Amino acid sequence: MVVSSLECLTRNSTYRDLALRCQEFLHYQNQSQGRSDQAQLAEDLLYNLLVEYLIHGGVPREKAEQFCLEIDNLTELAMRIGSILGPVVAY
Repeated sequence: MVVSSLECLTRNSTYRDLALRCQEFLHYQNQSQGRSDQAQLAEDLLYNLLVEYLIHGGVPREKAEQFCLEIDNLTELAMRIGSILGPVVAY
């Protein structure tokens, strides 16, 4: 995909929010200290966002929720989305 196309995606508020949530989630996952309120909030926000995306994509709610409950699945999705959309700087 052309870089300008990727920039167009990250300007779109939906994709920008998704990229930011993934970036935030991965940031707190990489911190070696104990679980913080911010880490839990980042996980909860990404969970809710990805469940809704999966449902919108045709996955039944129960399966989407069950899939996203697995932290390894959530982490892998965040990494894949982050690698596609790239880092996003808050404006």
